[in-house]
Amino acid sequence: MKLSPFILTILSLLHYVRCRQIQATPSPAPQTRAESRAVINGVKNFCCSGLAAACAKTLLAPFDTIKTVQQQARNSGKALGITDAAAIIVSRPKGFLELYAGLGVAAVGAMPSVGLYFGVYSYSKEKLLPFLQQKCKPTDKSSEATLRTISIATAAAIGNTVASFSRVPYEVVKQKLQTGEYSSTFGAMKHMMNTDGVRAFFPTGGVSIQMIRDIPYAIVTLLTYECIREHWVQKRDEAAWRDMVAGAIAGGVGSYATNPMDVVKTRLQIDPHSYGGSVWECTKSTFAEGGPHAFLRGSVPRLIHKIPANGAFFLFYEFFRRILGVQESS
Repeated sequence: MKLSPFILTILSLLHYVRCRQIQATPSPAPQTRAESRAVINGVKNFCCSGLAAACAKTLLAPFDTIKTVQQQARNSGKALGITDAAAIIVSRPKGFLELYAGLGVAAVGAMPSVGLYFGVYSYSKEKLLPFLQQKCKPTDKSSEATLRTISIATAAAIGNTVASFSRVPYEVVKQKLQTGEYSSTFGAMKHMMNTDGVRAFFPTGGVSIQMIRDIPYAIVTLLTYECIREHWVQKRDEAAWRDMVAGAIAGGVGSYATNPMDVVKTRLQIDPHSYGGSVWECTKSTFAEGGPHAFLRGSVPRLIHKIPANGAFFLFYEFFRRILGVQESS
């Protein structure tokens, strides 16, 4: 897996943005300063989150693979256990390395996707909050906190709406590799292109269910994270481990809340033809198999993956933000 050219490109962009910030012309108009800061912070957050995503994906890929196999399995109500899923995976030709199936495409795909998500989120949040403050004119801390919550939730929704479309192709390829349908990324992409063309990477219903899962996940996760940072991390010494704990808790809450949507997403993107590409048909079929519990399949490995993954992601994310001197919105 060769990530170095992409990482070097991002690092070069980080250096360029940093130099541009240092060389910026002095004393611009307040509105120009605010616009410039929003754009620069958006670009910086794009770079920082992209690198952080690659680190987190690499560290915890096995749990994501186990989760996918659990959710894809269809049976008469009995869920596939973690050890059973792991045994199925390692019994494939490459053995233990099969737990890392799809890591290359996941990491390479996640870097620009997550970067786009956090870049748009950062820019939108910095533009929305002053706009809401100007329009609503809050008079106390409670109304100010409400406007901040609205701006975070809206910015998260906007960022993930933009990023979800770009996330679908690599999610589809990654999941097909994880379930053992293909043995290599190149082989998967070549066969999919020869079979259904570009549409193979955007299965019917794949984009809509990606957004149905990702937007609520982003809102819940980022609201939780920003709340913990505001009320715990920033009121103390802002140690790196606090960023990790805040990210881990936020990721756990967001992951568990959206696991039902994740089950439907996994099934619909792996085998859209079985459900006619319909989110509703896939939901009904999943419910018919195992009732409400069917929507919690894969929740344990997903939490085992997402909690430390988000902890690692936000640890690296805040680390790069400090290096680049990303300014917090006032």
